[in-house]
Amino acid sequence: MRSKHLLTIALATGGLFATAAHADQTNGWFVNGSAGTAHYKATVDGLGSGTDNNTAFILNAGWRDQGILGFEAGYTNLGSSTAKDGYGDRFKVKADGWTVGLNGHFNFNDHWYVSARAGGFVWKLKATLSVNNGSFGSATYRDSMQSLDWYGGVGTGYDFDKHWSVGANFDYYKMNKHGYDIGSRIFSISGEYRF
Repeated sequence: MRSKHLLTIALATGGLFATAAHADQTNGWFVNGSAGTAHYKATVDGLGSGTDNNTAFILNAGWRDQGILGFEAGYTNLGSSTAKDGYGDRFKVKADGWTVGLNGHFNFNDHWYVSARAGGFVWKLKATLSVNNGSFGSATYRDSMQSLDWYGGVGTGYDFDKHWSVGANFDYYKMNKHGYDIGSRIFSISGEYRF
């Protein structure tokens, strides 16, 4: 009877040590990168200007404590969007920016995890308009604006070991200034390395 109690205690203690060991796996510094599709939705002065899709890239580096919550800083390229009309006019806009915020990585078993991130987004939007003037050639106009807004995201994935993981993510980036209200949803695949 006593041996059964000792076996139960040993198994329970072993489970605690395994949990603690796994928590250590995601402690410390990390770098990650994502690639996916950005889906823009924009309004100008309250009027809808449509949606568009393009390729996006996200790079981050940061640190987590107890394999759960930490901070991150990174760069996001939201790609570009181009529109043309039947007269030869062409409008192109592209956006990118820097991020800083909180990053969470929550394991619900030895390998599978869910993640969350949120923070500030210092973005820059560049626009180019080329107007076809027929026999007079074309004229090109350029403008840019920048501001501070926010981003947030969630994801899930698989930790191969204490260093490597892969995941699938949804992120949202907000840009709002001078009547422009642009939201960009990104669906991506990511990889992470922990030091």
